[in-house]
Amino acid sequence: MAQRLPGWWRVRSLLLPHAAALNRKRLGGVTFIGITGSAGKTTAKNLARAVLSTTAKTRSSTATANTFEGVMSTVFATKPSDDFCVVELSAAPKGYLDRSLATVRPKIGVVTSIGTDHLKKYHSIEAIAEAKSHVIRCLPADGVAVLNADDPLVIAMADRSPCRVITYGATEAAMVRAHNIRSAWPERLAFTAVYQSQSVEVRSQLCGAQWISAILAALGIGIAAGIPLEKAARAVETVEPYPGRMYPLAGKDGITFIVDDWKSGLWTVASVFEFLKAAHAGRKVLIVGTLSDYGGAAARTYTRTAVSALEAADQVIFVGPMASHALRAKGPENADRIHAFATIKAAAEFLPSLLQKGDLVVLKGTVTADHLGRLAHNWIEPISCWSMACRKMMPCSSCNELRAKVQETPRQQDAGLTATSAQTRESMAPVELPDLTGPFEVVVGIGNPGERYRNTPHNVGFEAIDILAEKLGLDWTVYGSAALAHGERNGKTVLLLKPQTYVNNLGKTLKELSEAMGFAAENCILIQDDINLPLGKLRSRARGSDGGHKGIRSALTAFQTNEFRRLKIGVAPAEQPRVMAEYFVKPFSSEATAIIKPVIKEAAERILSELEKPRSGVASAQRTQTSEEGRAVVR
Repeated sequence: MAQRLPGWWRVRSLLLPHAAALNRKRLGGVTFIGITGSAGKTTAKNLARAVLSTTAKTRSSTATANTFEGVMSTVFATKPSDDFCVVELSAAPKGYLDRSLATVRPKIGVVTSIGTDHLKKYHSIEAIAEAKSHVIRCLPADGVAVLNADDPLVIAMADRSPCRVITYGATEAAMVRAHNIRSAWPERLAFTAVYQSQSVEVRSQLCGAQWISAILAALGIGIAAGIPLEKAARAVETVEPYPGRMYPLAGKDGITFIVDDWKSGLWTVASVFEFLKAAHAGRKVLIVGTLSDYGGAAARTYTRTAVSALEAADQVIFVGPMASHALRAKGPENADRIHAFATIKAAAEFLPSLLQKGDLVVLKGTVTADHLGRLAHNWIEPISCWSMACRKMMPCSSCNELRAKVQETPRQQDAGLTATSAQTRESMAPVELPDLTGPFEVVVGIGNPGERYRNTPHNVGFEAIDILAEKLGLDWTVYGSAALAHGERNGKTVLLLKPQTYVNNLGKTLKELSEAMGFAAENCILIQDDINLPLGKLRSRARGSDGGHKGIRSALTAFQTNEFRRLKIGVAPAEQPRVMAEYFVKPFSSEATAIIKPVIKEAAERILSELEKPRSGVASAQRTQTSEEGRAVVR
C-alpha cells in the first residue's frame, strides 16, 4: 500500500522557517520592530504601522499572526524595498518567542505589559516577564528598547537592555508621557502626549483608557525611527479599533455594543469595569463569557467577578459553561440584575426582553471559547452560527459561517443525553397536571428515561427516587414530559419528579413544571450523580454552582438561581474512560454495582429524613398558568 504524502500545510510548516531565514538574510536594509506583551500587541502594531507609514514603506504582521508560523510568514513576505517591518510576537507556548527572535532579529523591541496570560504554562508572572524580556535582551547595541514605565515588570527590563531605552507611560518618570487623559464614553480616548519639550494633543478613535499603553508605545517607536511627535500623533488618530478589542457596533433602537471578545484573562477584566464606571449611558450592561488565566477555584473567581461587575454595570449577564458560578453573587438586593446562560443562543434570546433604547452593552469574552461578538451581530441582523465549540482565531465579522444559509437537519444524539424531536414535541403539548397546593417539598431524581439507562452513572438519581417513592407508598404517573408521584407529609405536599426528557434538558422541563404547579427552586432537592465524587460517596449541598454537571447547569440557568438543595451520589470511575460521555450511559460493572447499590438506598433514606424535618421560611411560588378548569397545565 502506497504511503500517503503529507498535506501541503505540513510541507509548508516544515519549509517556511527555512524560507523565512533565507529571505531575512537579504533584508539588511529593513528595520524590524518586535512587539510583545500580555495585552495590546495587535493594537500597538497597527498604530506603529500607521506612524511609520507617514515617512517610509512599512510592512507588518497581518491580523493577529503572532505565532511562530505567523511570524515566519511575515518575514518571508517582507521585501528588500520595505523600510520597516513591524512584527507581533507571542511567547506561548514556551520557546515560541526565542525561535521567532532568531529569525526576526529586531532592531527596535517593545514590551507593552506583563499579565497572567499563559500563567499555567509559565507558573509565575515573573517567569512570563523573563520570557518576554528576551525581545529586549536580543537587541543590537545600536537598537532601541521601548518599555512601559507604568508596569514594574516591564520597566525592570531597562537594566537588561544593551542599547538605548525609551520609556513611556502616565508616570512622570516616563520619557513619553500621557497627561490629561479623557476616555468617558461616548468620548474616545484622548490625552496630551509629552516628550522632552514637545506637547501634542492626541485624539484617538479607541475606546477606553487601557489603550494608553498601545498608543504611547507607537509614539515611542516613532521617536526611535526619527518621526516628529506631531506627525506621529496625527497618524494615531487615523487608526480605528481592531475587531474584538473594545470595538464599537451601533445596533438598532439606539443600543451600542462594545465588543471586547478576543481574550478575557482575569487580569484584563478590571479595565472593562473602569470603562463602564466612567461611561455615560442610559444603562450599562456587561456580558461576560469564559474567564481565563486565573489561579484558584472557578466558583470563587466567577463569584468575585460577578460582585465587581455589579458595581460597574446596571445589568450583568454571564454566558458559557461556567456561567452558573456567577449566580452565587445573587441576592435579594440584586436578583433582577444578574443572569446566567449556558449558551450564546440562550443569551441572545433573552436580550430583547432586557435591552432598552440608549443602553451601552460591553461584551467581554474569549475568542477560542465564546465568540461573544455574535450577540452584537445578531442584534443588528439575525445570524445562523451558534456553535459553542468554535475554535477559529478570527473575528466573527470575518467568518463566512456567521450568516450562512444552513438547512435545518435533525440533531444527532450525543450518547443519548439530549431530547429527541418526538420527546420535545410531547413536552410542548398541554397536559393536565394534578391540582396540588403548597407548601411544597419537591424531590427531583435526575436521569435518562428508558430501560437502556438502568444501572448507569447518570441514572443513580432515578434509582434513589424510585426507592423513596416505595418507602413513601407513592405511585408514579406520567404527565407528558415528567413522571410524578405526590402525597402529604408533615403538613407539606411532597412531590417526587422524574423528568422524561434527557439529563441535559432538565432545566426546561423543571421550569415548565414549576410555573404550572407553583413551586420554586428553593422548594427543590435534586438527587444527582457527581463524576468528581468518589464512587459510593454522598454529599449534600444547600446551594452552589453546577460542578460541571450539564443537567444541573440547565436547571440553574433556567431558574436563574443556584438556590437548589442537592444530594450528590459519587460515580467517579476507577480509571479514566476513553470517552466520558459514554461512561455516563453504560451500565456499572459488577464491582461498581456492589458499591453503588447500598449508597443509592442510603441516599433515599437521607432524603426521607430531610422530608421529616419541619421546613419554614420558604414561601410557595404562585401559580403562573392554569387551565380553564383551574387545574395546573404544563406545556
